[in-house]
Amino acid sequence: MSDRTKDVDTLLGNPKKAMLAMAIPIIIAMLVQNANNLIDSVWVAGLGANALAAVGLVFPIFFIMISVGNGIGIGSSSAIARFLGMGDKESADRTAAQAVVLGVIGSIILAALLFTFREQIFIAMGAGDALQDCIDYATPIFLTCPLGILNGIMTNLLRSEGASRRSMYSQILAAVINIILDPFFIYDYGLGLGLAGAAWATALSFLFSLALISFWYWGRKSTYLRIRLKGFRFDKKLDFAIFRVGIPASIEMIVISVSSMLLNVIVIGVADTDGVAIFSSSWRIVQFAMIPIMGIGSAVVPVCAAAFGMKKYENIRTAYWYAISVITLIVLVEVILLEIAAEQVVTIFTYADDTVGLRADMAYGVRISGIFILFVPCGFVSSGFFQSLGMGTKSLISSIFRNFLSLPICYFFATSMEGIWIGVAAAEIIGTAVMFVWALMILRYVMAGSYSPDTAVRGRAS
Repeated sequence: MSDRTKDVDTLLGNPKKAMLAMAIPIIIAMLVQNANNLIDSVWVAGLGANALAAVGLVFPIFFIMISVGNGIGIGSSSAIARFLGMGDKESADRTAAQAVVLGVIGSIILAALLFTFREQIFIAMGAGDALQDCIDYATPIFLTCPLGILNGIMTNLLRSEGASRRSMYSQILAAVINIILDPFFIYDYGLGLGLAGAAWATALSFLFSLALISFWYWGRKSTYLRIRLKGFRFDKKLDFAIFRVGIPASIEMIVISVSSMLLNVIVIGVADTDGVAIFSSSWRIVQFAMIPIMGIGSAVVPVCAAAFGMKKYENIRTAYWYAISVITLIVLVEVILLEIAAEQVVTIFTYADDTVGLRADMAYGVRISGIFILFVPCGFVSSGFFQSLGMGTKSLISSIFRNFLSLPICYFFATSMEGIWIGVAAAEIIGTAVMFVWALMILRYVMAGSYSPDTAVRGRAS
């Protein structure tokens, strides 16, 4: 391992330094990406409430698409980091190649299914007057599905070898391209494609990001991992290592999307498509506030997986508690700011004449979300902890419980938008508490030496 890069040395070194080195670029990339999403929504808001609602209805499907790439990426990242910790670079290289090929095959199949059944999907979701807008926005995204999926896989491969900054550069490139192209593609002073223009801008942004990462891996060959596709053969052992975490991770994200779609049905029953515009736009702001949580939670996977591979179990515990403490402090500041400035923040979505009436309800949603955001750090870090050990099923079970718990609670309180927000908050708090307690039990189990990297690879425990 004498030819290790500086990034790999950092990943395998001090867990606190590794956590910050991994998390900060991820957080910056997510901030830029979510700023891009917010700007995208601002441009779309200029097309009216139906267009804004269409974006909200399409987003869960888009999230399912991205979840396939991220699932394979997280699964391969966890396995690769463990192999690097064990000193087995050959298996790490081969795992990366498996991930790329699996992504290509899976993305082509998913693209065909989504494109073929796009109209039926949105009718079932209750799109109503926004149906054509949904189809216009979704069609380009579905057709270019492989770009989004492969982009998710490749950014995770970079993180698996500690190259979090390169992952950040590629994601920032995608966001900047999208921000530049959006107004030109959407409005008449450019191509005038409307909602479809926003979707094509997103697709092209993925293409630029993927091209940059491909240059690093196959052009310059400046990465630690070597992805060799010539003479490729599927490897059951490595595919199992990927799928053991990747499939639960993908399903976990799909569960979030499905619960969001079902929640949209409840919202439509209470407040029609205006309710979807309120809920989805408010949720975008909440997700922006949760970026530090998601960033550090993502960093937990390779950092703890590498420590696990080296059998440095104390490093796992250090990284786990350090991640929770740092995120909690950040989130506390964010919640205070959101509670004070909610009205001002939602103005970015309510500047048009036919959306200004949604402002008060959006602000309420942002404020009530501050209640459960304080509890979320424990859940995200615990999820990353499970995935780092190859225990993807545990993370999945916790996610299913948390997300589907929100449906009956929201349905019970579904006499108003306020009731729906209360239901979401209650489900998040209860679900996160359950996951946190479970993670502490597993951490004690690992610290006792009862679960080893060899066991994780062979899959005798879940």
